[in-house]
Amino acid sequence: MEQAFAVVELPLHLNWSDRGRLFDLRDRRQRARVYEIVLREGGPVDALTYVDAVLLVDLWEELVLPPAIRAAWRGLVAGASDARDH
Repeated sequence: MEQAFAVVELPLHLNWSDRGRLFDLRDRRQRARVYEIVLREGGPVDALTYVDAVLLVDLWEELVLPPAIRAAWRGLVAGASDARDH
């Protein structure tokens, strides 16, 4: 869980437009931005590295994502949300 609240610098293949920027994952807005970037630009390894499932569920409704990405993740997020609520 410590990594979920770290300060991270995303690799160039993820954050090509703002290279070198540090994101503080303790900050909800910065964490949301990282999740948006990773879900849009990254692959499975990136998601495992930077996205915490519980925190993703918490942020899900606030994230600005293209419809195709939202649809691809919807089942996983809904399942995790249902499990959290029970």
